[in-house]
Formats: sequence, C-alpha cells, structure tokens
Amino acid sequence: MNESLPPFHRKLQSQALLGPFSKTSDPNMIEAIGMGGMDFIILDLEHGPNDVTTLGNLIRACECSNTTAVVRCLRSDQIGQALDLGARVVQIPHVNCAADAQKAVKAAHFAPRGHRGVCRYVRAADHSSTEKQTYFNDSTEITVIAQVEGTEGLNNLNSILEISGVNMIFVGVYDLSQSLGMTGQTESPEVLHALKKVAETCAKIGIPVGTFVESVETALKYKEMGIHYVCYAVDVGILMGACQSLSQQIKA
Repeated sequence: MNESLPPFHRKLQSQALLGPFSKTSDPNMIEAIGMGGMDFIILDLEHGPNDVTTLGNLIRACECSNTTAVVRCLRSDQIGQALDLGARVVQIPHVNCAADAQKAVKAAHFAPRGHRGVCRYVRAADHSSTEKQTYFNDSTEITVIAQVEGTEGLNNLNSILEISGVNMIFVGVYDLSQSLGMTGQTESPEVLHALKKVAETCAKIGIPVGTFVESVETALKYKEMGIHYVCYAVDVGILMGACQSLSQQIKA
C-alpha cells in the first residue's frame, strides 16, 4: 500500500467503504448515521440544504462517530471553506475536463501545489494552536474526488486522470443517464457499460472509483465490479423507507 497517499485514498485501495449522501442539517442525525456503521457521509452543498454556516457542526458530528466527512462542493470557493472547517475529503461535481480537475486540486492545496487561501485561525488548525508547519504538512493529506457525470467527462477521462492530486473518480449515474439521453435510467446497459469502462481505466493506475446506488443488490454487484466508494442512497430516503416499512408491517 502506498503510504504517501491521503488516508481516505489508502483505505479505498484495500476495502470498499459505504456511506450515504445527506440532505439534513441536523448534527444528531449525522452522528447517528455514523454510529450505524457508515464509513463516510457526504455532506451535500450542491443539492442539500446546507452552507458553511451549518457545515462545521455536521463535520464535528462525523468526527464524534468516527466517520469521514466528505463535502460535496458546488463551487471552487467552497472547497477552501470546507477544508478550513476540518473536512479532509472534498467531492467536486461536473468535472468535464482536465481544466476542471486542475481548478479543484489547486483550490484544495496550499502553494506550491495550489492556491488555497492561507489562514491558521480556523478549526482545521485548531484555531491556531497547531504548529504552523505541522498544519501545512497535514494539509497535503487532502483527498479530492472528481465527479465525472456526462459524456464530455467520459471522453476526457484520461486527461482528467493525468492531473496530479485527483485521488478518486465518482461516476454520477443520474446526470450520466441524462447526458446519454435516458434520464433516470441509472442501471441501463449504456450507463453500466460506461461505469465498467471507468472502473477498468482507473484500476490500471490505482485510482479508486465510486458511484451512487439505491439497492443492496446493486451495491454488491458494483463491489464485484471494483467500485470501492459505495454511496448508498440519501439519509432522508433511507429514514423514510424504514418508516414506511414499519408502518406497513405494524398498521396492516
């Protein structure tokens, strides 16, 4: 195992990790999800209700339950904010070309690797109590996940993978299905073919791959395919499904 890789990346090289997207702003909910055995939780700034004012407490809740906080950042300026708040893994949607990937990597790292804004008086540096050089050295262990979710991104996959600092590829199957002209058909043969191709390409260079699933059967199938970053559904949907099952069984 390559010890020079970021910790989350190293884990994914040897095992599959499981976690949901989150659409809640409640730290108690996040903490409970982690205590339920999830390896990570994706705190969503693209489609979720959160912003940087709520993000800090959600990251704390992940830490309390020994769960990795993954922050999906819609804009590049949110990357530095998420990292300042203590996140170590960022996920960037709509990476369509090498330039998109490079922009994300530069926003996630200090010079000379990037141009992330420098401030020690943030939670990630223990509000300045962490020694300066220790903080800057630790900040090299950031994981950047590039979401490839359209035909343009698929066509440019090799050039995206050439960008140093792209640690993982996430295939967004919903947007991909739309790009292929079959919106919502996330398990169509065309989408499955594209996912397999990405997994095979990334496996050759040791880059983990992830995607979104909505059933246990699909999750297990994709694990066999080599998908190690298994993003299972959304917390509110999981909760609603459990409530519906209880309601049907007890009230029947």
